Amino acid sequence: MKINYNAPMICCVLLGAVTILSSGCKSYDDVAGRYTSKHIKANTNQITAQIPETDELGYILFALTDAGQTDNTILNKETPYYKEVVKHFAGFKNHKAVKLLNAELFRDAKSFNHFRNGLYAFTFNERNQLALKSDYRIDLNRIDFRRYAPLLHDFAVKSNFRKFYANHADAYTKIIQAQSQQLNMTAAWESMGKQYNEPFQSYKVILSPLMKGYSSSLAISSRGFRECLIFSESTNKAMLYSAVKPTGGSNYND
Repeated sequence: MKINYNAPMICCVLLGAVTILSSGCKSYDDVAGRYTSKHIKANTNQITAQIPETDELGYILFALTDAGQTDNTILNKETPYYKEVVKHFAGFKNHKAVKLLNAELFRDAKSFNHFRNGLYAFTFNERNQLALKSDYRIDLNRIDFRRYAPLLHDFAVKSNFRKFYANHADAYTKIIQAQSQQLNMTAAWESMGKQYNEPFQSYKVILSPLMKGYSSSLAISSRGFRECLIFSESTNKAMLYSAVKPTGGSNYND
C-alpha cells in the first residue's frame, strides 16, 4: 500500500543542519498545555533539540506499517540506524499496535501527524508504562490514545524497545548536540513567523534518525506561555546517525 503524505508547505528555512518545513498545523488541537510555573521558568527563551523516547517509538511503529514499508519519502532507509531498526523490530510487524496504526493510516494518511503530535505528550513512568507528561494533555487529539497506550506498552516490553533506545543514547546525544549548536531563538521565529502571529517563548525541535520528510509544527499555549513544537527533517545525512558503536546497557532513565 502506497500512501502519499503531502503536508501543505508554508515556509522552508534552513536552521543549521536542519530544514524546518512547516505545515499549517496550528489548527490542530492535538496537544494542549497545562504548564506549571516550573515548566515556564525552565523553558522561557529556550530552544532545545530532542529525540523523545515516545516519538521514536512511534516512528519505529510507522516503519513497520505497510505505509512505512513502501514509502520512500518520509523514512531515511539508507542509514545503518534504519537497518538496525529493521533487524531488531521486524519480528513485531504483526503486533496489535502496528496493526492499529496500519488501520488508522489506511483510513486517513494524515493521522500520522496526529499520532506523532500526541506521542510527544507522553513519557514512560517508573513502572515502565506510557503516561502523560504533567505539562501536557491530549483531550482533543483525533487519535484515541486510550486504545494505543496498553498496546504501545506491550510492544515496548515484548520488543525490548527501551533497551534498544538506551543502547543508542550516544548516537542520539551526538545528533542533539550537533543540532543544538546551530539553533537560536531569532532564527526559529524567522522560520515560524510566516504562519504564526506572535513569537513563542520556547521552541522544541524534535528530531529522529529515521525521519527525512513530512515536517510540521504545532503551537501550544497555556497560562500566557507560548511554545512551538517543530518536527523537523535533517539535510545532513552524516548527522542522522553517529558512526560510534552504540553502547550496551539496560538501565532506563525517564
